[in-house]
Amino acid sequence: MVAAVGAAVAVLTGCFPEDGPSTKDIPPTDELSTETSVSATTTTRSTTANRSSGLTLATAISTATRVNNSDFHEAALEGGRLEDTSEFHFSTPDSAVNCSTVERDVPTLACDVTDTPVQTRDYCNWEAGYIVLTDTASQGTCADTPWVWTRGSVLPFGSTISVGTFQCLSDFSGLYCLNTRSDNGFALRDGAYRTVSGADPAPAALTDGAEASATTSGR
Repeated sequence: MVAAVGAAVAVLTGCFPEDGPSTKDIPPTDELSTETSVSATTTTRSTTANRSSGLTLATAISTATRVNNSDFHEAALEGGRLEDTSEFHFSTPDSAVNCSTVERDVPTLACDVTDTPVQTRDYCNWEAGYIVLTDTASQGTCADTPWVWTRGSVLPFGSTISVGTFQCLSDFSGLYCLNTRSDNGFALRDGAYRTVSGADPAPAALTDGAEASATTSGR
């Protein structure tokens, strides 16, 4: 839950099934993974792509430095020990947001804005701080078991993780995630959540060719 992000809660009428992540043997690295492990070093986004005219958000996300997915299996449930899992987990460099892929009947990415309390309702535990991306993005969901793990590897500023149909870019200006199949996604920036499309113009913060330094793990 996140001190740096104070997003307003948009209460949804529907709930997802009461399922969540599970620990399993680590499968082969996702086919979109790179071969080079992430190291604690300076990461520079491609200035060629960033300075192209008419740059879309999808292009800005997809052309950023790609991390090695195999570095993002280890995480912990809140208060628990680190475990190797079959899902993928990451946090932003400021620890404001934790994200996990979720084993459900539809591909799901869930991100938890920290410091957002769980609300107990008659029918479920309402996770007001969860941002959930399937084919579309939404804020808040029923989750009687945790969907988002903590203490995952840090996704450095200027880097993208690509898992299945999901791509997320970590930037000084915020976190940007898309479902590349539907082209729908969300942005968490300036303390606010909003839905986005991959066809949207890339924010100026992503087109300036800025350099970013960050470590790969804050555990």
